[in-house]
Amino acid sequence: MKSFRLLSLPLLAAALTAAVSAQTAPAAPAVKAIAPARVAYVNSNAFLEPATGVKQLVKVYQTLELEFSPQQSELALLQEKLRTIVGELNKLGASPGNDAAIAAKQAEGQKLQQELQAKQQAAQEAFQKRQQELQGPVSTELGKELRIFAQARDISMLFDLAKLGDALLDAKAELDVTADFIAHYNAKHP
Repeated sequence: MKSFRLLSLPLLAAALTAAVSAQTAPAAPAVKAIAPARVAYVNSNAFLEPATGVKQLVKVYQTLELEFSPQQSELALLQEKLRTIVGELNKLGASPGNDAAIAAKQAEGQKLQQELQAKQQAAQEAFQKRQQELQGPVSTELGKELRIFAQARDISMLFDLAKLGDALLDAKAELDVTADFIAHYNAKHP
């Protein structure tokens, strides 16, 4: 029995040595070198400025404004009628004994308010659909041109200030390439 223990000790030592040597220390993760990045920003709100904006986009919004001006006028007229009814209800409520007239005016006002809401919703849906039809191709082209513009100027990251909102705390004015991009776009797309 003693000889069996003596024989098993070298085998156990060999097995432990093999197990320990098989376990290698994990390799440290390779650190990727990062090249310096050039950063700039545009403010897409400036694209809509009539005098200095993207001409195609300004034209789209002018077309939409003209196309939907009759609906805007109709909605403004309905709002004015509703205000008039509210004023009449206030006058009727000040004098006693006008319960039937007040009920009639309230019914008229509710009907007008429902009509106004339905027309507002229909006009909003029609406007959004038409806006997508007209603005969609221009927006797609703007996106392509922004990438081309950034690549030509070796800009690694281009931000849209209008979409960042309060997330951007500070930025140097020299990083603003909005006017340069608008000039670039308008030259390629008169």
